[in-house]
Amino acid sequence: MTRPLDLLLLAPNLQDAVRALEAADGAEPMAERPARSVAHAGTWAPQREVCASVIRRG
Repeated sequence: MTRPLDLLLLAPNLQDAVRALEAADGAEPMAERPARSVAHAGTWAPQREVCASVIRRG
């Protein structure tokens, strides 16, 4: 239960981005583990940096 609640720690714009994600061809757009690493990055500015890094890595 704590893992889904971790997403509430995300910056508001990142929460919106997660809600807008859609699976393509049955593949998840972002795995749960990278999403957790973003949520645990600290304040919103570092979260945005980690999120950008995760997206660049694909």
